Amino acid sequence: MKINQLKKYVSLGAAALALGSAGTAFAQTADLPIQTFDADANGTGHEWGSGTQSFDASTGNAAGALLVTVDFSSSSDTPCTTYICYKGGNPWYTPATIQFSQYKAIEFDIKWDNTSDITIDQFNNLGTWNTTMTNQAGQPIMLSWAGSGYLAGSTGGLDIDLCGGPGGQMSPFIINTNIPAAAANGWAHVVIPINAATAGIDGCNGIVFHKWINQQWGIQNDAQGRFWIDNVILQGTAGPPPPPKLSPLVKAAQGLNVFASTAGLYDRQSAVLRQNSGLSWVGQATPANPVTYSFTIAGYPSSVNCEAWMFLVPNPAYLDGAPDWNETNCAIVYLQGNSKSATAHFQYKVNENSQQAMYSAGNETRTTATTTNNYYYSMPPGSLPGGPITTVLSPGVYNITNESGNLASVTNNGVLGTWTVKFTSDTNATLIAPDGNSTNFIVPAYNVGLFAEQTSPGFYIYLGMQANNADAINQAVVYSNFAVSNTASPFYEDFTADSVLDTTNIWNTGAAAGPIGVLVAPVGSASWVSWTLPDAGFSLQAAPTLNNPLGWTVPSTGPILGLSGIRSQLVASNEIPAGKSAFFQLIKRSFTQLQVLLPGETNAPNTLTGKVGSPTPISAGSEVDVTVNAVDKTFHLVSSTDTISLATTDTGAAVPSPAALVNGTVTMQLYLNDTGSWTVTATNTTSTNIPAATSSPITVQ
Repeated sequence: MKINQLKKYVSLGAAALALGSAGTAFAQTADLPIQTFDADANGTGHEWGSGTQSFDASTGNAAGALLVTVDFSSSSDTPCTTYICYKGGNPWYTPATIQFSQYKAIEFDIKWDNTSDITIDQFNNLGTWNTTMTNQAGQPIMLSWAGSGYLAGSTGGLDIDLCGGPGGQMSPFIINTNIPAAAANGWAHVVIPINAATAGIDGCNGIVFHKWINQQWGIQNDAQGRFWIDNVILQGTAGPPPPPKLSPLVKAAQGLNVFASTAGLYDRQSAVLRQNSGLSWVGQATPANPVTYSFTIAGYPSSVNCEAWMFLVPNPAYLDGAPDWNETNCAIVYLQGNSKSATAHFQYKVNENSQQAMYSAGNETRTTATTTNNYYYSMPPGSLPGGPITTVLSPGVYNITNESGNLASVTNNGVLGTWTVKFTSDTNATLIAPDGNSTNFIVPAYNVGLFAEQTSPGFYIYLGMQANNADAINQAVVYSNFAVSNTASPFYEDFTADSVLDTTNIWNTGAAAGPIGVLVAPVGSASWVSWTLPDAGFSLQAAPTLNNPLGWTVPSTGPILGLSGIRSQLVASNEIPAGKSAFFQLIKRSFTQLQVLLPGETNAPNTLTGKVGSPTPISAGSEVDVTVNAVDKTFHLVSSTDTISLATTDTGAAVPSPAALVNGTVTMQLYLNDTGSWTVTATNTTSTNIPAATSSPITVQ
């Protein structure tokens, strides 16, 4: 394939790197029905929560539709997670996937069931619910104290997500939309545009209708909202999408890379230490045995608003993606800055429930059937020497004042370097910057006990980042090492010595909003190469010159990340062509032929035969591993899941059953029983457009 044009030149060290984009003709895509419900509701279900769905043969546009029952109750905050998947699949089983970036829109028909307990308007805005509402049984839906506005903050209308792809369940998010008012009078047609640049949409197999309730415990008796869905179809493209475009290379920083890999500016990206006990300073720190928590920043986004942080979470309720919001007690060391100046802060919150008052004060109300507690967090740490102040307003109604906020701040001449928190007692500590600047602070004695390990797990430590601003999206905070010293179970890791991040034994990335962007860039990492989406079928190539069409190689050492609107690949130093110039391009390969390799042979793209070596002779009755590859015209591997069958000229052979290619390759075993020289032929039984391929002769002795 030829390069359409050379996009730009950039410098990286002594090498000039040319960025190009390979051109190819995109076929327009026809409309793709996911499920029309003409005969069944195969491929539907719900992921979790209280809602249900069923096939209704008597209703439809035309007859046949999916009836979705959204069950609002105090027992679940998720009354709807109905999925509709392609070819009978589900979010965990994908018999067929879809390149959603190749389609313009998701469209479907929807009709509201007017016998529901609520109206369309009440479904679209749960903040309008009040204590006068009743269900079909005449029961009050809301508790008497949960007035209008109590459920504000719930999902408005429906979230529409994809599923079954790289993000698993209910990912990526597509749009939030109301059910049209016209659906109360009959079938309404809904068209949801697809942004082809949305990360993670290719390889999914269906859509999810999702709704979430805020503070569902205010619901006294169940209420149901019901609607029918019909004719879920993907609109084909009106024209070909543009080919992906390469961006200037970014130098890779060795160590733990934590990317702002999602579009959410405040999404927490993190790695959590799996060791979850023996990590608290409480009861361990003394002047002779100071407890320290330290991390070294080796890379930082070009954004002064980005945060790098460490969470210290005592007695966590669960592995929380945002413990500074959701956990009751939490301490955080976070820093912001640039190459010339940076400031780190030590903040904490105590006795808070789903609040971030440590950042900007605030208040919350917690109500039970008999008690209303109004919590206020306007007092700075250390300002309440007697602890929380409780004021009785009336029987069962209390105002409780707590502390929350910043205990210490320290500046440094830049972000990079080692930042440390050192405790010399349960209460006395020092925040230390890389250049030696420090500030002492005291954790109030009456709050220290809240940071002692009391349950299992006893302590979680997070390393991570959040973007906070658009200019940090798709960039990484890089940690070169991390240490906890002089606790009951001290810990140390040098990330620059790792080849991969051990997510099985040492770290857990499950709490990250975008866990694919939490990884180690090992020794030998050179650059991140990024390009735009959609990029279905494209792969990266490198070459030392543009005038040798067979001189292109495929970087394959580093991972390929699906970030926010782009894809990025880590290229190793030995994959960048030697010399003063190096060129990169994206190329889309077409599956045009099969390749059969026998033991002793190796795939060799850009050669006349596509392989090197010769088959190793075997003894009669021996097993032979036959590798079949889906390749393009230059013998580069191409992804395919077609089914392959084998045949051989040895009439006495035992031939295996047909098998499917996995990512374009499959190895099958056959037994050659007769002496002589024989060949093996592979046939594509899925696509007759791909010709059969025959191996080199193999000698059976």
